[in-house]
Amino acid sequence: MDVLSAIKKRRSIRSFRSDRIPDDIMNKLLEAIQLAPSGGNRQPYRFIVVQDKDIKVKLAEACRWYPGRPQGQGFIAEAPVVIVACGSEGSAVVRYYKDEGMTLAIGWDVPTEVDKESVAYQSTMEMDLAIALDHLTLVAAEEGLGTCWVGAIDEREIKQLLAVPDDRRVLAVMPVGFTDSWPEPRPRKPLERIICYDKYSRNE
Repeated sequence: MDVLSAIKKRRSIRSFRSDRIPDDIMNKLLEAIQLAPSGGNRQPYRFIVVQDKDIKVKLAEACRWYPGRPQGQGFIAEAPVVIVACGSEGSAVVRYYKDEGMTLAIGWDVPTEVDKESVAYQSTMEMDLAIALDHLTLVAAEEGLGTCWVGAIDEREIKQLLAVPDDRRVLAVMPVGFTDSWPEPRPRKPLERIICYDKYSRNE
């Protein structure tokens, strides 16, 4: 399967079989994460592979939001594997502006006077992590596995559940597994509404 075919095949799957993922396929998924590019090749992340049934149930319960799904998202616990993506802004490349212009640094080295809440301050950590997870989703699609990006999470509860250090972030949870339910693709905006050339244009 070529890359574009995998992109077209990928879906957000919310119904999983309990079938175990073979070791060779699991290794491919993890290698896809490992090979992903990141700012400065810093790889400022750690991915927790959750397979324990009881932990998966608690993890699914922590994937909640109010008022939408206060009880969590039970389908997550159905998957044989759940990937929990953790990031470290301190070890990521960051960009910020000082009087002399734009500066790149590693998060730990940013001067304390820099306003990290400013829109001019940006860490590559979230982008790096998203690239790695997207690599995983495409290899999963190629292997006939479903995935689902889950960002509606109680981060504090998940950090406590999985012993994630205070200086790390939990940004996403991704169940992975075989499915009997492969939905039709959801609509996307036409290209002319998301692509512009040479300059930004508001053609929304």
